[in-house]
Amino acid sequence: MNLSIHLRTAISKIALRVLRVRATYSPRSIEMLRRGRVIVCANHVSLLDGVIVALASPAPLTFGVDTDFSRRSRLASFGMCLLAWLGFGAVVPIDAASPFGLRSLRKALDRGESVMVFPEGGISPNGEPQPERPGVVWLASRTDSPMLRVQIRGAERSRLFAKSGRDLWPRIEISF
Repeated sequence: MNLSIHLRTAISKIALRVLRVRATYSPRSIEMLRRGRVIVCANHVSLLDGVIVALASPAPLTFGVDTDFSRRSRLASFGMCLLAWLGFGAVVPIDAASPFGLRSLRKALDRGESVMVFPEGGISPNGEPQPERPGVVWLASRTDSPMLRVQIRGAERSRLFAKSGRDLWPRIEISF
């Protein structure tokens, strides 16, 4: 194992502990992520979700992120650049009005990389599952890549990062 993997592992463990995140993994999900070329899909309940997935994932992911959030928010942009620099993955801006972001994710899958998308397209206003957008189905059908469902629980209760949260720093669980 090289130094960058050790650093990534240490940062991940510390950050997940600070964020009060407990991650669990099935043997199947670990195998899929290590093999690569998988579409990771998670529910979207807070602004922390992408960071949590990046930190908890056993493999780097290419994230499809809303264009407004990834380019126009200085704090979000800095955070995403930092995570990418540390080896947690890359970011591809996604815009519902343009196919270019999904095409970039398709190219990443064609190169054997794994990608992460929030199929609901946005943060749930109430923490409940929202209808999925058609982009993830298009991506899976065009690349013949398997989907790995990830479940995030607890982040929807965050008063700081969720739309309807009531707790200041809730415990969060993520299941791969």
